[in-house]
Amino acid sequence: MNKLFKTGLLSILTCSILLQSAVIGYSSETKEISNAPDDTIASYNSDNDNVLDDENSENNIINDDTKDYTDGLKILESAEVSDEFAKNNDPLYKKYMSVSPIANSRANKFGVTQPTTPPALVGVNSVDGIDVSMYQAYSTPIDWNKVKAAGISYAIIRCGYRGWGTGEIVADSYFKQNIEGALAAGLQVGVYFYTQAITETEAKEEADFCKNAVKGYDITLPIYIDIENADPKGRLDTSGLTKAEKTNICKAFANRVQSANYTGGVYANKTWLENYIDGAALAKKFAIWLAHYTTNTDYANEFSMWQYSSKATISGIKGSVDVNKNYLTKPHQVTNLTAAPSTTNPSEFILSWTRAAGAYKYQVKTYDEATSTWVSLGTTKSNTFTVVEPYSTAERQYKVRAFKLIGTEKIYGAYSSVVTFGVNLKKVTGLIQTAANKKSVSLKWNKLLTASGYYVNMYNSNKQEWSQVKAISGNNNVTAKITGLDYSTVYKFRVQGYAVNENGAVEPLVNSSTLSAATTPKKAGKPKYLKITPEALKLTWKKVDKGSGYQVLRYDTAKKQYVVCKSVLGKGHNYATIKGLKKGTKYKFKVQAYKLAGDIKWAGERSSAYSILTIPAKVTSLKYSFSGNKCTLKWKACDGAGGYEVQKYNKSTKKWYVVKNKKGKKHVKYKFILAKNNSAKYRIRAYKNIKGIRRYGYYSKVKTVKH
Repeated sequence: MNKLFKTGLLSILTCSILLQSAVIGYSSETKEISNAPDDTIASYNSDNDNVLDDENSENNIINDDTKDYTDGLKILESAEVSDEFAKNNDPLYKKYMSVSPIANSRANKFGVTQPTTPPALVGVNSVDGIDVSMYQAYSTPIDWNKVKAAGISYAIIRCGYRGWGTGEIVADSYFKQNIEGALAAGLQVGVYFYTQAITETEAKEEADFCKNAVKGYDITLPIYIDIENADPKGRLDTSGLTKAEKTNICKAFANRVQSANYTGGVYANKTWLENYIDGAALAKKFAIWLAHYTTNTDYANEFSMWQYSSKATISGIKGSVDVNKNYLTKPHQVTNLTAAPSTTNPSEFILSWTRAAGAYKYQVKTYDEATSTWVSLGTTKSNTFTVVEPYSTAERQYKVRAFKLIGTEKIYGAYSSVVTFGVNLKKVTGLIQTAANKKSVSLKWNKLLTASGYYVNMYNSNKQEWSQVKAISGNNNVTAKITGLDYSTVYKFRVQGYAVNENGAVEPLVNSSTLSAATTPKKAGKPKYLKITPEALKLTWKKVDKGSGYQVLRYDTAKKQYVVCKSVLGKGHNYATIKGLKKGTKYKFKVQAYKLAGDIKWAGERSSAYSILTIPAKVTSLKYSFSGNKCTLKWKACDGAGGYEVQKYNKSTKKWYVVKNKKGKKHVKYKFILAKNNSAKYRIRAYKNIKGIRRYGYYSKVKTVKH
């Protein structure tokens, strides 16, 4: 049997009855039922920089969807933390650590009174399910076959939590055992994460943790963020966040989940959905899982799943368990369906739409005029669909609807509005800029099957007219490099195909859409610092003519490459403050100017590298003690320190003098002789040496030593 915690807990839970799910302490649902007073209602901002992959691919842009917010994050395992840690961090600890046994009546289904169907859901069927964590599985593994035989159709399984005390993410060590057992028994599965996020960035970390945890598993139900009270001293409970900020945390999590093609959901109790987060607004985009321990809920807004009791007894599970009704409601209608040409293949185009709340997948249909019927083109978990031959060669109608899967039953939402689209085989599509330098731009477009060649046209702003800058014969080459341009300038281009008819006459086809393309700015000057602190520095550099802004790049020693750490808009803003640095650490920076063409940054040549040390932390906790006439000064070791400089004040000259250099971060003592009835003033600062460069930290407070 696996350990639940590293120490302590197994000795407490020698009897399985202690795992009964009576809610004690600060559980939000207990608080709501007992009518205790609600807690007092008390972002992450990103520059959205484009990170460069390496020195030579300066225009490569990284989308946030490719980022893993858990990269480099310390993740703990619940089996590897102590009972004391769990007591002060796991929001479920109090709920399942009750010493009061619960006697459930087996007269009712699952030992609890069945709830009355909410008025808004009358006539809608429901299926029964449970939600579990390590607390249901650690002493005796769950027999999932018995659970299914008892009438349970699905399980929502906790994959982890964020500690309400430390803020660290802890993986539920029984997640793998629970999810694999549930799936093997034929149950549908969803996932939840008990949040204590207080920023949108932390919510994204939690979402990415869930996405990584469920890889390889057939997740057909939502991935929920569980937001509720954990402890009066907990980080979320004491954060002072507004209702809007807490709502945005839920949105950040669920949107992040949906960007990976899972269904996003929010779990909260009635009090939270009504007062602490905007449950009505969240239901427009995500699946809502209501917690309300009663047989008659009066929650008036939309929800699809209801946790109505935590005291159910289910065959195959030792102890009490949460029980839920999942209502077979329809997912929301698909909206904002659009169609656009593919940028990679002229015989394809892309349908896209806004994700619908509660959707598991989407079905795409087209109207077949030959049979006068709507024909399915397929399904997708994404909110995009590529339409290929033969449907792209003529104008057709398309529509999309969402569906969710309950057991083997597909429950469909309403169709989107119909969009009509067909590839115009006479118009060049997919015109993009692929590269640039100070005097040229490179262009690319989709091959036009009906073209015999192409004309590249550029707009002359002085003459206010289009003129041909390149002619390409044949249909194999769909690229062009336009040279002789001015640096850091935006130009407009169009590409037009042409066909040669049977008489040899040239027939111009349809111009592509207009593309704004930019040449790159001149090389940026080497940066230097204006101000430096232990954890930040302000850099400046010479202004670059005609640029749109600048990117500051810092050398990443792990990746062995420079990456963008700051983006500054405006050619006159030739300075930037870099935060989040380590004390007493050497960094290398480069700067490059960029020119905007639309929303794409075309970066110029990087400056020479500039190396700089951040200063060590300020010396604190300066104290002294005597042994006879021998005095010992002591202080706290400073982060980033390589040594310390001790200075003494000379009363005669009224100047400070260095009396000792103490090499080493841990050398935090200085001894000297001071006769009785005398005094002296001392101050200390840390320093760090790297290759002959020395940086000093701030001075400590002056300490007057009296004997």
